[in-house]
Amino acid sequence: MASLWVVLAVVAVSLVQGGESNGVEDIVPHVYAPSWMYKCVPDEGCQRTEHPQPTTTNVTQMVFTSLDICRTVCGRFGGLWPRPVTAALSMQTVKIHPNYVRFDLEKVPVEARELVAEMTHVVGANLLAECGGEVTEMVETPVVVYINVKSSNLSLTWDTNEQYMLDVQTKEDQISVYAGADTVYGARHALETFTQLVAADRPDFSDEKKCGLHLVSGAKIRDRPVYKYRGLLLDSSRHFIPMEDVKRTIDGMAANKMNVFHWHVTDSHSFPLESSRVPQFTRYGAYSAKEIYSVEEVRELIKYAQVRGVRVVIEIDAPAHAGNGWQWGKEYGFGDLAVCVNEYPWRNLCIEPPCGQLNPANPAMYRVLKDLYRDIAETLPQPALLHMGGDEVFFGCWNSSEEITNYMQQQKYEISVDGFVALWSEFHEKALDAWDEQMQAIGGTKQPVMLWSSELTKANRIQNHLSKDRYVIEVWEPVGSPLLTQLLRMGYRVVSVPKDIWYLDHGFWGNTKYSNWRKMYAHRLPQDDNVLGGEVAMWSEYLDEQALDTRVWPRAAAVAERLWSDPSGGVYVAEPRMQRQRARLLARGLRPDAISPAWCSQHDTKCF
Repeated sequence: MASLWVVLAVVAVSLVQGGESNGVEDIVPHVYAPSWMYKCVPDEGCQRTEHPQPTTTNVTQMVFTSLDICRTVCGRFGGLWPRPVTAALSMQTVKIHPNYVRFDLEKVPVEARELVAEMTHVVGANLLAECGGEVTEMVETPVVVYINVKSSNLSLTWDTNEQYMLDVQTKEDQISVYAGADTVYGARHALETFTQLVAADRPDFSDEKKCGLHLVSGAKIRDRPVYKYRGLLLDSSRHFIPMEDVKRTIDGMAANKMNVFHWHVTDSHSFPLESSRVPQFTRYGAYSAKEIYSVEEVRELIKYAQVRGVRVVIEIDAPAHAGNGWQWGKEYGFGDLAVCVNEYPWRNLCIEPPCGQLNPANPAMYRVLKDLYRDIAETLPQPALLHMGGDEVFFGCWNSSEEITNYMQQQKYEISVDGFVALWSEFHEKALDAWDEQMQAIGGTKQPVMLWSSELTKANRIQNHLSKDRYVIEVWEPVGSPLLTQLLRMGYRVVSVPKDIWYLDHGFWGNTKYSNWRKMYAHRLPQDDNVLGGEVAMWSEYLDEQALDTRVWPRAAAVAERLWSDPSGGVYVAEPRMQRQRARLLARGLRPDAISPAWCSQHDTKCF
């Protein structure tokens, strides 16, 4: 290779001296195109070499032809994201080819083999993605991945054991990978970690599209999550998000070991979720005939997510945030199912236009809600988890309805804040009964449901209205609010999503402030057994599929590591691994935002 470099240099010089060149573009391009290499420097990470130089096949002295390979082996945790509990990684790599990777499922329970087999297909696709879909450098060394799963239970809940172990051993004639876990979801995480021990080598000195894969030659990893609930919320009501974009978001979640896709699928703006029992929801609530999630698509999405270790939690926001999709009641003889729908002026009726709140005085509304719940109960895997919304009820809206105020007087509720709170509480009691009834009808059992924090969940009233056994409160107060701590002291289980730090839409409207990935990474949750975990939220008032990836990634990845391992190290220690994770997401078809100038990404720690 060195002699080839010399020959190219001589050719270039002769062209210039002979006067035949019409400009720089006529000179052999390889001579002036850099061929950087990258050195792993202790405590400094991967550093680009000082001078462009020809690559060599002899990668020694911790110098690598690829920045991705360097980051995969450099440092205690290499390029693993989220950071595992313990990891011992070799700095040597071996070449592999996906065609010679085989998965041994002999120690996987028969009931779980089909699901695990689908998980291995994702592994194959992710390996190919490292080389843009084609690994041109053929290597015939066999790689056998032995998967050991103890349990045949395929349910995914917040009590699912997700810990795993992963060992990589290299011998002359075979590479053996041992992935062990109690559950299929722990095994899935092990397989994800296996793919993160692989990086592509793409020489930049050649016009040929050459690409080979390198696997860390030896590894011993033991890992488990700190928090049970590691979520990402996506709002597809303010703007409809096409299913392919939803699936790509779940791909990103899987790469970061996030396990809850909180789907805020309905709001007052639109109702794109098809109901087989109540087709009026989409007929009156969808933006168009093309902007509907069909029953079949939703079931396919749930399966798609399960293969990637992600639980789908559907949110039907109520009793507020319910307008379009509910406005057909009178036409069908059901009366007003919702009030204030699309009314203007709106400021005294809702938090943002268009307005709409369910009508708790109308018994027909509960019958319709029950049908919707039955559709969801039949769609979600058991035990199903439902998010009932429950925030931002505007008493002015209910107060504008004579039907509702008359009902309140019949129930001996005062027309006051306390009276409206009592009506609100009554709604949740009836809605929970409706959900329980539908769960029991399909053979399910009573499960906790989720609610947003609200006026109803304030410390001075929550115990009078909401059972700590039946409700998990998702607290979206700013980080300085005492509510999270107050609820924990009272024994409520919580999921934390501090809006001033973990809301991905902040900084793009009003007086909100943007949080970069470093700020999101630095936020830590309280240490309490009742903190199930946290969530990063992508609200879509000012976002559609065009900007989805750059708004979500890689910032959501920062929250993912906080929830998986809750490391004590700072953001700068994590940044080289974050750079590797961003490159990985790019390879897998996502479009994560940049986190530094390109020069800084080639010189770890030099821009801190």
